[in-house]
Amino acid sequence: MSTEIVKEEYVRIGVKTTVCCLTLRNGFEITGTSACVDPDDYDLEAGKGWAKKAALSKLDEYVGVLRQQKMYCQSLEDE
Repeated sequence: MSTEIVKEEYVRIGVKTTVCCLTLRNGFEITGTSACVDPDDYDLEAGKGWAKKAALSKLDEYVGVLRQQKMYCQSLEDE
């Protein structure tokens, strides 16, 4: 699925939260967030990694739904 990602954007929100926005080739955007407990421990690169992982996890769920729908539609055609 990573080949579908055409753009990655990251932003720090507040003092301890990182937001990742992934834009897919079809224009769909999906976000993920990460945050640390102590603002003194904030690390942008670590935050980016965790936020991207969260966004990709959401994306995997959407892909699963689409695959299931495709299988369902195919089963209806086979009846």
